[in-house]
Amino acid sequence: MTSTARINLALVVTIFLWGGMFVSYAYMLSSISATEIIAIRFVLVSVSFLLVFAFVKKLRPRIPKGKYKVLLVLGVLGIPGSQLPAIHAQNYLSPSLASVLVTTSPAFAAIFSAWLLREKLRKVQIGGFIVAFSGACIVIIAGSGTGELAVDNPWGAALCLLSPFVWAIFNVIYKRELGDLEPFSTIGVCLIIGAIAMLPFYPQAARSLDKLSVSQWGWMIYSVTGGTIFSYYLWYWALQRLEANKTMAYNYAIPFSALLWAWAIMGDLPVPWAAFGGVVLILGVYLTQKSTTNSKVEV
Repeated sequence: MTSTARINLALVVTIFLWGGMFVSYAYMLSSISATEIIAIRFVLVSVSFLLVFAFVKKLRPRIPKGKYKVLLVLGVLGIPGSQLPAIHAQNYLSPSLASVLVTTSPAFAAIFSAWLLREKLRKVQIGGFIVAFSGACIVIIAGSGTGELAVDNPWGAALCLLSPFVWAIFNVIYKRELGDLEPFSTIGVCLIIGAIAMLPFYPQAARSLDKLSVSQWGWMIYSVTGGTIFSYYLWYWALQRLEANKTMAYNYAIPFSALLWAWAIMGDLPVPWAAFGGVVLILGVYLTQKSTTNSKVEV
C-alpha cells in the first residue's frame, strides 16, 4: 500500500469513527444527562492520555511556560464550551442531523480567522456562510415534530450550533497561539484541562455510573477510545503528511458517516426536508473553504 493510500485510509477510518459518536450519545442520553456523559467520558480520556504520555516518550507534551494560560482557556472552550451544547442538543435532534449542524465549524472558523488572524474574507466565503446558516435553519425547523430522528424542540436543537461556534473559536486561538507545537500531545493537554474544568459535576456523574447498562458502557468506552484517542491520533498523523485543505475536506463526510451509523444501528433516517437542509448546509460550508489556503486547521 502506498503512503498516500495509507493516509487516505487513516482519514476514512477517522471519519467513520467520528460518525459513530453521535449514535453513542443518543444511546447514553436515554439513561444519563449530557453533563454526566461529558464528565465520565473526559475523565476516562484524561486517564488514557496520561497513560500514553507515561509510556510513549515521543508523544509527551513539550509546552513553553508562557502558553499555559492559553491552554487553560482552550481547555474550558474545548470541553464544557463545545462538547456540552452538542450532546445536550441530541435530546432534541437526531444523530445524523446533529452531525450536519456540527459541520458548520469551518464556516465559523473562516469568519473568526478574518477577524482575529486578519485573514482576508472573500465574497464567496461570505456567501457560503449565508448559505450554510440557511441550511442550518432548514435542518432545525423542517424536521420539527415528525418522528424519532426529527427535531422535537427547535430551540433545544439550536443549541447544537453553539458547539461549532465555540469549537471554531478554539481552532482559531489554537492556530494563532499553539500552531507550532506537536498537535496530538497539545490537544491531549487541552482535554485534560477541560476535564478538570468539569470537576464540579463529578459527584453527580459518580452517582450515575450504575445507571449505564453494559451496552451503554460499551458506547462510553467507544467514545473514549475510538471516538477520541485513536481517531485523534490518526487525524493528526494524516494532517502532518497531507495538505490541510485536503485533510479538511474529509469533514464533509461526517454527516454521511453518522447517517450510516444511525441507519445501521438504529434503523432511522432523517426526514426529507431536514436532509435537504443538510445538503444546503454542507454546500455552504464548502464555499466558505473555497478560498482557504493550506494553513492547518485542527479538529
